[in-house]
Amino acid sequence: MINNESERIEEVHKYLKLDLNKSKELQDIVDLASEICDKPIALITLLDEDVNWLKVRSGGDIEVAPRDTSFCQFSIQQDDVMVVGDALNDKRFDDNPMVHSDPHIRFYAGAPLVLNNGFKLGTLCLFDFKPNSLNSLQQKALTVLSRQAAFLMELELSKQQLKQQIAETEVKNEALIRIAYMQSHDVRQPLTIIMGLVSLIQENLHAVDTEWLEMMTASTNNLDGKIKAIVKESMSDKDLKLIRFNRMIEEIEDYAILMLDENGYIENWNKGAELLKGYIATEAIGQNFKIFYTQEDRSNSKPEKLIAEAAEFGVAKDEGWRVRKNGTMFWGKIVITAIHNEKNEVIGFTKVTRDLSPQMAPVRVA
Repeated sequence: MINNESERIEEVHKYLKLDLNKSKELQDIVDLASEICDKPIALITLLDEDVNWLKVRSGGDIEVAPRDTSFCQFSIQQDDVMVVGDALNDKRFDDNPMVHSDPHIRFYAGAPLVLNNGFKLGTLCLFDFKPNSLNSLQQKALTVLSRQAAFLMELELSKQQLKQQIAETEVKNEALIRIAYMQSHDVRQPLTIIMGLVSLIQENLHAVDTEWLEMMTASTNNLDGKIKAIVKESMSDKDLKLIRFNRMIEEIEDYAILMLDENGYIENWNKGAELLKGYIATEAIGQNFKIFYTQEDRSNSKPEKLIAEAAEFGVAKDEGWRVRKNGTMFWGKIVITAIHNEKNEVIGFTKVTRDLSPQMAPVRVA
C-alpha cells in the first residue's frame, strides 16, 4: 500500500477532470454491483483532501459529500473489501450525521479502486438503510468489479491524454509546415544576400562603403521582417489577444467567472471562482455547475431551468443561496449568457457570480 497522501490526491485530481458519470461501462458496473449484492445504492467514489466525489451512481442522486463524514476514508486504508454490517454498532461512526440523521445509513461495503501504480482513488461501494451483510461470493464480485472499474478509468485517462497529445502535435505540425514554407521561400533570399556580402568582405573582394552598408542594412531589415512574419504566423495577433484576455479573466477576484458547455458542465474557472466557491480549478472543471446549488434548488431542477432560459432568451439572471465546497452558503447574484456558433446554435454558456454579502441577503429560516 502506498501511503503518500499528497501524491494520491494528485492522482485523484487527474481523474476528476474526466466525465466518468457519462461512461456507460462504469454505469453498467455500479448497476451490476447493486444487483449482484442486492443493495439499493452502489457508487464509484473519488476521495480528495476535502470531498468525497460520488462520480457514478446507482440508486442515489447526491454528487458530493464531505470527506470527514465518508465511509470511504476508511475503506481506502484497506486492501480488501471493507464491510460495516451495522454502522450504529461501529465506533468510527458514532458522530457521523449520515448514520444518525438523514439518510440514516446502516450498512456499507467498499472495495478500493487501485491503480496500476498502487494509488487508491476511492471506492466501488454499496449502501443500505438497514443492517445487512455480504456473502463471500458477493465480496469477491465487488472486488472484481472494482478492479474492472479502475482499469476502465485508467483507460479513459490514457485516451484523453492521447487525444490531447495528438491535437497538440497537429497544431505544432501545421505551424512547422508554415514555418518551413516561409523559411524556404521568404527567409532564404535576404539571408543569402547577407551571407554573400559578408563573404565578399571577408575575402577582401570588396571594400565596405556606404552603398554596401545600405545593402546590408536593407537585407538585415528584410530578414528581420520575415522572422517577425513567421512568429506572427505561428501565433496570430488574434491568438495573442485571446491569451491576454483569458489571463485577465483568470486573475479577476471580485467575480466568479465560469465557462460551461451546452449541458452545464464546467470548462473554465477563474481565481474569483476559486476564492468564492472554495474549489480549485482541477476540482471544479468537469463538474456540473449544479454542485453550487442547494439540495432544494436541485430537487426543483433550478440549474437546468436557468440554462434552458439562457438558451431560449440569450441570458438568465437569478439571486439565491449558493453552496461552497465546505458546505457554507452565500447569497449570490448570477448571470448566465448563452454562447452561439456561426449557425446560431447554443454551444455553451458563460456564468458570472457575485457575492452580495450576508447583510444584503434575506434572513434564512431553518
